[in-house]
Amino acid sequence: MAKNDHTRGELWALGSVLGWSSANIFDRLAVQTGDPLVGPFLRGLPSLVLGFVLMWKHDTWGELQPRSARFIGRRAVMPLVWAGVLSTLGLFLYYFAIRLGGVILTIPILETWVIWGTLAAWAMLGERLRGFLLIGWGLIALGLGSLMLGQLRGQPLSHSWYWAVPLAALAAVTYGVSGVLWRDGQLRGAHQSTAITLQFVASVGVGLVGLVISGHGRALIALSIGSLADFLGSGVASGIIAIYCIFTALRMLEVARVYAVSSLTPLAATLFARFFLHEQLNLFTFCGVVIVCLGVTLTQVFGSRTAAREQSRETAQASR
Repeated sequence: MAKNDHTRGELWALGSVLGWSSANIFDRLAVQTGDPLVGPFLRGLPSLVLGFVLMWKHDTWGELQPRSARFIGRRAVMPLVWAGVLSTLGLFLYYFAIRLGGVILTIPILETWVIWGTLAAWAMLGERLRGFLLIGWGLIALGLGSLMLGQLRGQPLSHSWYWAVPLAALAAVTYGVSGVLWRDGQLRGAHQSTAITLQFVASVGVGLVGLVISGHGRALIALSIGSLADFLGSGVASGIIAIYCIFTALRMLEVARVYAVSSLTPLAATLFARFFLHEQLNLFTFCGVVIVCLGVTLTQVFGSRTAAREQSRETAQASR
């Protein structure tokens, strides 16, 4: 691969970091004046549009038509639907967490999804647990400890900031498990466009049902223009810009290199929150965020390289 392609790939990967971290800022702005229960429904709309556009572009409609020869089957469809349901339940928790704890506290905790996702992949897909994971997990735990210490010694966003910790942690669990379900659906034959569409059809549906059941349906109508723009801006930044950038980067670079860049998302979100939202950031908190990023990098990068080597070895053995 040419050096120019490597550089372009890294820039695309950096674009995904900017997309996701910008979405976190939009989310925090949105819940300052808007109802958090509205968030999951509105945030999923841009991704749903993207899914339909991609299905049209790649002509994958047949994968969802039972009478078509290209139909992927119920065993592929249902994991993607459940991924949308579960991740949206996590989004409800996330919006309350970011309202109480802000970006700097919530986003590093959300990064523990790499732990829960790895454990879920081991339990559900039979993927191996490797020794180096313990180092990455240990760094993440150390970073979160420093983050908590920073909150205790600094000026938290609210007096109830500690509630953001379990809320964000539970959201991270749902993200990790839903990611495994998404992978399961793709392993069973679903194209990326089909997977995105199914997940966000379920996500938008659950978001709307959640509004109705909670009795907050009117909040969608009463939402201010500013909050509406922030919620939709978050959906565009995370569900269109970041997703497009990460898929483009993965076509140009090896997975490990893309993950190395994308693991900088908590750090970028923290710096954005400090300079644009003026959230409190002391030395303990900053060190905690950096250490979490290092732990995520170890977990993601070395995991993807080991998996790639094992896949290459299995392919070579199967070809003999």
